[in-house]
Amino acid sequence: MGSYYGGWWWRGRLLAAVVVVVAAAAVVAGGNVTYDGRSLIIDGERKVLFSGSIHYPRSTPKMWRSLIGKAKEGGIDVIETYVFWNLHESKPGQYDFSGRNDLVKFIKEVQAQGLYACLRIGPFIESEWTYG
Repeated sequence: MGSYYGGWWWRGRLLAAVVVVVAAAAVVAGGNVTYDGRSLIIDGERKVLFSGSIHYPRSTPKMWRSLIGKAKEGGIDVIETYVFWNLHESKPGQYDFSGRNDLVKFIKEVQAQGLYACLRIGPFIESEWTYG
């Protein structure tokens, strides 16, 4: 058995999240996504997806296109990001999805560049984030 962070449990959860996001993207694009216990199969072709992190609130919306483009040039297929709930709902019932917090705009930019997105929705951010 591996450790909590490096073991199969963590990899399985990440794979499940990627499968959900890739499947959702494929449905929107009219594709077919399955998983056979060995790999993802997208439109009948086995895929090995490489993921990299870009945390949208740590850069400006003007930077997103360039950052995502550079990740794509480097061979990344999936952009992974946390959803920073303490930014989006800093006070109960008051939501902010503007500027650096515009998650929808960020995901649309990922999609526009032909990449998949993997959202890490929480409940905790393990990335040097105060009150994460």
